[in-house]
Amino acid sequence: MYWPAFEFSFRLDIRRLLPHIAAIEASQEAALSRVIPPQWREAPAAEGSPPLDGLAEQLTPEQIGARKEQLHRRNASGAQAWVRQRFVPGSAALSLDDILQMHRLSAEESGLRFGEPGILRHSGMAITVGRAEVGGIHFGAPETRLQPLMEEYVQFVNGGNVAGLPAIMHALVAHFFFTTVHPFDDGNGRVSRLVSAGILFQRGYNGHGFYALSNYFYHHDMKYHTLLHQAWQRSPPFDLTAFVAFGMEGLAFELQGINSFNRVKLHRSGHDHFCR
Repeated sequence: MYWPAFEFSFRLDIRRLLPHIAAIEASQEAALSRVIPPQWREAPAAEGSPPLDGLAEQLTPEQIGARKEQLHRRNASGAQAWVRQRFVPGSAALSLDDILQMHRLSAEESGLRFGEPGILRHSGMAITVGRAEVGGIHFGAPETRLQPLMEEYVQFVNGGNVAGLPAIMHALVAHFFFTTVHPFDDGNGRVSRLVSAGILFQRGYNGHGFYALSNYFYHHDMKYHTLLHQAWQRSPPFDLTAFVAFGMEGLAFELQGINSFNRVKLHRSGHDHFCR
């Protein structure tokens, strides 16, 4: 395990990422749009729908992903609204206090177990994530190192080497290292997506920093976790090319969907006006 000599270091093969950069640039109209397609809008959980806890062994991976997405959409509105308001273009850089606040808001809304909301884990137990199907088990950072590691994480995310990357690459690198450290007892995935959203909001992605990546990650849950574990299997500097390419592919796909939705909506609006 690399924790004794851990560093926030990574490498990217930019040549492999150029097609994904081009695809996102081609969909910038959607990135600036405030329209939220129906599939992204928050929907209440179905009446009588049971909680996820305790059901995992009875559900397929696809059903678990769908249920998580349902819970995610139902519970995310307050945290997302706070992140959107906090991380407007030109606002102050991400801080550790921001991360703790995201965790508090997520805990208040979720109904899931969170230990102590807004507090870095200190239960005395090691935290693990993963399963055999996605490449094994990853151990989060030791509790004794969490405070300095998270302070270093914030400096790393705000530093020029990362913040100078294109917005989506910046957000995905931040997402990867947050899940690597795994600073909370629960809710790490949710907060990592909020951190990514804050970066995208701050860099001009109007309404889509939260739902775009989340939507794609939930629908490709197995590949998402497999790519994380493949990167974790080697010591730093982590090769994040495959994981970042996956996330960029997802954002491009979602933005293309927004553009298609907007074109259909505009066409229908024009047709209705003509018919009058």
